[in-house]
Amino acid sequence: MDRSSDRDGKKTNKEKAYKEARQQIHQQAKESRRKLTRLTDRESLEEILARQQENRRRERRERREERARRRASQQAQAAPAGEAEVITAYTARASLQGHRQKKRFSEGFFHRAYRLVKSLASLRRQIRGDELITSEKKREAYGAVIRDCASPITGAAHEAVETAWNFISSFGRDSWELLLFVCDQVIAAAYYIKSFLWLIWDWFWELRFWLDMHKRGVFQVFASFVCLGMLTAVFISSLIGYEYSYYGKVLGIAKSKEDVYKTIEVLGDKLSAATGANVSLDVERDIEFTRLIGFDLDIDSADDILSTLTYMKDIQVKAYAIVIDGVETVVLEDEQTARNMLETIRTDQLLARLDTEYVDAQFEENVAVNEVSVLLGDIWNTAAARRYLETGSVNSVPLASDTPKLTILTTELYTYYESIGFGTRYINNSDMYTDETELVSEGQYGRQENVVKITRRNGEEVSRDLVSSERIAEPVAEVYYKGTKKIPVRSGTGTFAYPMRTYTITSRFGMRWGRMHTGVDFAASWGTKIYAADGGTVSFAGWKGGYGQLVIIDHGGFYQTYYAHCSEMYVSEGDQVYQGQNIAAVGSTGNSTGPHLHFEVRYKGDPYNPLDYL
Repeated sequence: MDRSSDRDGKKTNKEKAYKEARQQIHQQAKESRRKLTRLTDRESLEEILARQQENRRRERRERREERARRRASQQAQAAPAGEAEVITAYTARASLQGHRQKKRFSEGFFHRAYRLVKSLASLRRQIRGDELITSEKKREAYGAVIRDCASPITGAAHEAVETAWNFISSFGRDSWELLLFVCDQVIAAAYYIKSFLWLIWDWFWELRFWLDMHKRGVFQVFASFVCLGMLTAVFISSLIGYEYSYYGKVLGIAKSKEDVYKTIEVLGDKLSAATGANVSLDVERDIEFTRLIGFDLDIDSADDILSTLTYMKDIQVKAYAIVIDGVETVVLEDEQTARNMLETIRTDQLLARLDTEYVDAQFEENVAVNEVSVLLGDIWNTAAARRYLETGSVNSVPLASDTPKLTILTTELYTYYESIGFGTRYINNSDMYTDETELVSEGQYGRQENVVKITRRNGEEVSRDLVSSERIAEPVAEVYYKGTKKIPVRSGTGTFAYPMRTYTITSRFGMRWGRMHTGVDFAASWGTKIYAADGGTVSFAGWKGGYGQLVIIDHGGFYQTYYAHCSEMYVSEGDQVYQGQNIAAVGSTGNSTGPHLHFEVRYKGDPYNPLDYL
């Protein structure tokens, strides 16, 4: 209770000191704002801050001393006399030694660390073997030493928290004042806006009342002005006309430009039908207007304008001809259309083979676009002109005798790969019989990259030249083991060898799952070689019920061996085999849960334990 009350009292004093300092600062700021001057008394502000910092240091020092006195008092009351004397003596010596070595606030980190280790070691020597000092008192003594040496860290942490709190408090207070200022400005702006809107509303209602009182006179004045304006517009429009001409040749006079514009919109089909070409007029480019004013103008009607513009095929106009080897082949209305047509013909030939890397694509003929002066009726229809250049015919279905007017030569690079065959190499193996071979490593085909340049004329290949040939992968020969051991006799020898060289026995001969298991299961990976346990004659090779693929060898003397669940069989019924010959491969056919060999030894048709014979 005393400790909490002292802490609360110090906290209250500290808060009072902070509050007084803040009040002084705020008072000075308010006075400065009131006098419209900046706060220039910086020395007084620094003095207040320095005083606050000194007060905080003094309070922390007092708190540490008070804690030390309270701890010593509690230790003296709770601990036995011997324990209290030891702790008091150590505390006095540690304090005296620390003050003699270096002042606390000027002591460095490494000195404090050294003093901490040295003090802990000294305290441990003092209280070692003293049964009067309990574990709790030992922890308290060690804690006192650690807190004494780590006081700058705890003080710095407390000061950091305090500084952060002061910053947060000041920031929050200033933010609140800023928010209030913004709210005041918004409220003031809203008040002025509302006042302005009410003023506009009042003017509107006054105007409405005035118009309601004088509506007859206002309507009469408005109607008079509208009628006068309409009469003036009609009179002026009756005096105005527009002379339209085509490249300097006067065609007639229209009432307005809009009449000519509307006629041009429907003119394309009539001109095309009359001239045989896809002709379109650009009003901004081809038609010129001159404004006329007079009382006696010969105005053309819409039908007159349409007839005049329709039958202009005898007009001499500028056009552009596609010249092939010096011969004007087709004439088009503008240069851009002619060049776009040539580029389209060339591009279509390239797009016909999207997976090809083209080096060049050019016309075989000498092609040019020249400006010419021709009659309007000599201009070609765009679709017919392109068809004529590509096929040599203006008809939609060209004849066999027609030849294209343009020939496109394309040069492309084509890359293809060839496989290079591999050979076979044999390695003698004395552990294998002469009729046996075993694959050691598979062969790999080589790979050769060939690049050829192909020239085509209108898509048809005319030449092919090899540009480069590079072998990018060498072939790897296939390697086999070839046996050199002499083949033994192909009859029974009276001894049985193991039918596999690599295996794991997973099930033995005897009772299994309530029934008799008549053989031994040798587990191995799929395709592992199976060898004949002894020489003899193959009496059966095929499918047999739960055995799956089965090979039975008769060794003579009433002995037979069974090889079941095979994936492949390399012998047939009636073949003579020798001991150790590869007759089949491991599989999982028939009643089988995984790849393995079921091997049996039978004498006079009865099964016996194979492990007794191998």
